[in-house]
Amino acid sequence: MNQPLDTRIFDRAAEFAIKAHGGTERRGKGFPYIIHPMEAAAIAATITNDQEILAAAVLHDVVEDTEVTADELRKLFGDRVTDLVLHETGPREKGLPWRTKKQVQIDQIRMADRDSKIVAMGDKLSNMRAIASDYRRVGNNLWSRFHAPGGKEDIEWYYRGLAEALMELAGTFAYQEFITLLDQTFGSFDCSTPHLVNMDDYEESGAGFYATSYNHRDGVTMIKLYNETVDKNVALEEIRNAHNVYKMHIPCPLPGRFVTDGRRYGAEFDRIKPKMSFARLVSMHPEKADEVAHRFARLCRQLHATRCDTTLFESEKEHALAEIARYPFFNDQDRKRVCDFVRHVPDECSCLHGDMHIGNVITTAVDGQESTLGIQEDFWIDLGDFRWGNAMFDLGMFRMISVDEDEELMRNLYHLDIASLRHIWDVFICDYYDIKSASFKAEIEAMLDPFAALKMIHLNGIQPIPEALQRFVRRAFNLDKS
Repeated sequence: MNQPLDTRIFDRAAEFAIKAHGGTERRGKGFPYIIHPMEAAAIAATITNDQEILAAAVLHDVVEDTEVTADELRKLFGDRVTDLVLHETGPREKGLPWRTKKQVQIDQIRMADRDSKIVAMGDKLSNMRAIASDYRRVGNNLWSRFHAPGGKEDIEWYYRGLAEALMELAGTFAYQEFITLLDQTFGSFDCSTPHLVNMDDYEESGAGFYATSYNHRDGVTMIKLYNETVDKNVALEEIRNAHNVYKMHIPCPLPGRFVTDGRRYGAEFDRIKPKMSFARLVSMHPEKADEVAHRFARLCRQLHATRCDTTLFESEKEHALAEIARYPFFNDQDRKRVCDFVRHVPDECSCLHGDMHIGNVITTAVDGQESTLGIQEDFWIDLGDFRWGNAMFDLGMFRMISVDEDEELMRNLYHLDIASLRHIWDVFICDYYDIKSASFKAEIEAMLDPFAALKMIHLNGIQPIPEALQRFVRRAFNLDKS
């Protein structure tokens, strides 16, 4: 049975909008205009149940496209609803060049508050659905219907600008649908040419082993710049992977442009607020260790249950074989034995993060603060190694961390001591595999040790691994067994 809800203001708004748009057609569609504002309200309702926002969504075109005035709207529906409608109303100046007029709209949305952006999202996604549908039917003949002097190029410019202006809603299904339709209609976002950024617009927010993060002063975006010694193709691979991962609706921050400050290269992302890595969260709140381990297990199972598009990403098996060929501590017999192991790993098409550990998930569930992104709380980051294959390759990465004995390194990378990391591993792996006995857990860990060794081989390609880890690699593959 439906639950009671006070919909009086929305009901009045819908009735008012029906009368205001009465007798008018949605241009070129052959159906009543009111269908569009109703759809806009339905889209907004996937983000919020705030009745005034929904009222504004259904009223969003009455000032711009009918004889209704803002004063009339204010008397009937109050200041908040009216202001939300006016934020979605285009400039009234006559004779403005097309791009100038559209840039005013983009800037107006970019500077608006979240509530106004929800109204705009309803309108723009409804429009984008119509464009995508018409494009599938009539192809490039569609663009002559628009007033844009540059045709398809102008329309793409406008909707890409809207996507950037609405980034605050990146965690919503409506925004993800908007991006998907945008790419289906105009092609995937070209991120091959680096965009020069002015570092005066950014503040450093964190530094890692290979890269430094900076938040834009506008509070909307951030960039990750790799060290000067890192080849620019590493950053390019990350941003390309991130775009493809996002299009598969795997939770991750919305990726933006391939960027450079003139010396370093990196990637731009929507800034998630508030946010903290799982590792940092446990370091600050040790009592949350078990909760984080369970959440990480759930997130990993969801990732590994997702079938990967093998045309977009590299095979983890092929990547591992290439790294084994370069590993300097193997003789030919060792190398053949390890390659044979990899080749006999059962083939799967699961999505793999490639660098799967609790430092590469960020959460908005920080210190009791509510997420600004709706229901989604946990996001994958650092997607440069995203590939496809058997989930055991991914699990080997986290297993590797649980057996590493370098206390200082673990603290530097994960902000946790070895004992804490091993506890999280124990809870995680028992949850992931639904392990009920110590003997089964030991069996699973022994099965994963060779995959942990493969990740150590991968790390050796970045910097030589210490002798203790070299010995682990040999033990994991029984290379010293007579």
